[in-house]
Amino acid sequence: MMIGVILCGHGNFATGMYSALKLIAGEQENFSVIDFIEGMGSHELEVKLQEALLFVNTGDGVVIFTDIPGGTPFNQAGLLIAKNESAKLIAGTNLPLLLDSCFKRQMKLSDFVNEVIQIGKSGVQEFKLKQPQEISNDSDGI
Repeated sequence: MMIGVILCGHGNFATGMYSALKLIAGEQENFSVIDFIEGMGSHELEVKLQEALLFVNTGDGVVIFTDIPGGTPFNQAGLLIAKNESAKLIAGTNLPLLLDSCFKRQMKLSDFVNEVIQIGKSGVQEFKLKQPQEISNDSDGI
């Protein structure tokens, strides 16, 4: 049992994210990477997505991760999953979400989607310096 994954985005988003993912988590099974590069038409992307869906689908469902909602990779993936009940689409992919997904691919598809979205949201954080604690003016110096 393993959810198949397709990672797709503008430019080299997908190959770049997968490169970082491999460095941290290693090579992934049933995982396809598709870059939507300059000069590629939406029909060519559609064909690549269809081929990838067949390649990664083990019968446990497929999740397509894209970079931005409303972009061509998202739109083409949306058309594809509209015809396939066992496929889901997540946009706004970040590395924490993708990394966490690698270790949860044995989950039920709907639980997997909900959990990795929460991880993706929590992965976006602002860095704040911690303020040094006030030095105590107690007479005993403690």
